[in-house]
Amino acid sequence: MKLPLYGRISLLITAIALISVIGFTWLALWSNDRYHQEVTQQLHQGLAQYVLDHQPEPLLSSATNKPGPLSINSEGLKAIAKNTMMINPAVEVYLLDTAGNILGHALPEANVAPGKLDVDPIHQAINHQNKGPVLGENPSNPDRASIFSVAPIFSAHEPQQAIGYLYIILASHEARSLAEQLADSHIIRLTIGALVAIALFLGLSTFFSFMIITRPLHRLTKKVRAYRETRLSKDSDPDYHFRDEVVELAHSFELMQARIQEQFDQLSETDRLRRELISNVSHDLRTPLASMQGYLETLLLKFKQLDEDKQKRYLLVAHRHSRRMAILVGQLFELSKLDAGRIEPQPEVFSLAELLFDIKQDFELSAANKGVELTICPTADSALVKADIGLIQRVLQNLLDNALRYTPSGGNISVRLATEAGQVRVMVQDNGSGIASKDVPFVFERFYQAQSAQTEKKPIGAGLGLSIVKRILDLHGSTIEVSSKPDRGTHFSFLLPSAA
Repeated sequence: MKLPLYGRISLLITAIALISVIGFTWLALWSNDRYHQEVTQQLHQGLAQYVLDHQPEPLLSSATNKPGPLSINSEGLKAIAKNTMMINPAVEVYLLDTAGNILGHALPEANVAPGKLDVDPIHQAINHQNKGPVLGENPSNPDRASIFSVAPIFSAHEPQQAIGYLYIILASHEARSLAEQLADSHIIRLTIGALVAIALFLGLSTFFSFMIITRPLHRLTKKVRAYRETRLSKDSDPDYHFRDEVVELAHSFELMQARIQEQFDQLSETDRLRRELISNVSHDLRTPLASMQGYLETLLLKFKQLDEDKQKRYLLVAHRHSRRMAILVGQLFELSKLDAGRIEPQPEVFSLAELLFDIKQDFELSAANKGVELTICPTADSALVKADIGLIQRVLQNLLDNALRYTPSGGNISVRLATEAGQVRVMVQDNGSGIASKDVPFVFERFYQAQSAQTEKKPIGAGLGLSIVKRILDLHGSTIEVSSKPDRGTHFSFLLPSAA
């Protein structure tokens, strides 16, 4: 059960208070009972001896001075019991031999358990060996020990020889239990009621006090919970309840710690990529810049010495390198905007088949010059999709440019469309040199340039085209798949939501 922190603290303190009240009550009643027993026994300690001293005839006698049967003065015993019980109805009078056997009593036989009693408490009481109350067996209630008064009965022939005991129970089976004392005593009931009221007041005051004290903690927990549910653990079980605010905060801080560590790792990786980007950009820009600078300086220094054909060739080379630099800078700018989240797709419904035919016209001349056949195979319908037409156009251009770069003369590049359960699959297939199997998992990483499976040489390019493709499709919630076999070509495919 979920409880706020102040509720758990209040319940704990209330439980401790109630347990303390119960323990104190039991201890008070027990000590009161023991005190009453001790006082009663000390006040009546000489009762048995007093009775014997004022008894006109012996209660026990033997015919000879040798051990043998004892004569019991039953009338005298009944008279003693009658007189003592008139003063205190709770007492019981017994005659015992020295072994503890019950020789006589003045109670109904049904009320007295047969057998003998333990004489060790009797010896302790006679010899005053115990400072507290001495409890002995009660023949009328064997399950409950009672206080008693005892005096030895000596033989008429041997004054120093004890032949039995006068055993007087001072608290009989009619004595009250602790529960009965609690039920009958107004003072005890009043005390217990006051203690319970104090415990309840303590619990309630603790509840409201801690509720006020922990209110800032409760507000903080609500804010942390909202932040966790929206930013840290969106996939967590909404029905899961934490034990209290402290546990929930600890869990949230663990998630924050993991997220911070993850962000530190991402920053480290971003820093590594930044250094790698600078290194790669510096390398890729240095080559065309050096070439442009060399050809332009040659034209400036030897312009009059060069014929018209060489001048034109040098200018074409410089122009080619400038275009390469422009493409590289444009790709870097585009990729940086994608990584920074500055590009948001603007979905609209358009015909993917029409877009493919428009893109084909842009690549037909390059494909014809290289001797590569470019074919478009759309579906029977118009293949309507809902996506950002400008970004999807960029994806298709990069894929066709990549395929054209790897497809030799006499090869074929095909773009096919197929509908799949409310989506349109776009497939770009070439029969070029293919990509080595070790390079396939890395083709979408920036600046990674797969080696040709035929020539084992890196192609000309910056290695950013496929990285841009992957990031654009990530923005559309789509995943691009690639498969390639050396000398048999490469196959790219991805899905777009259908608008038909």
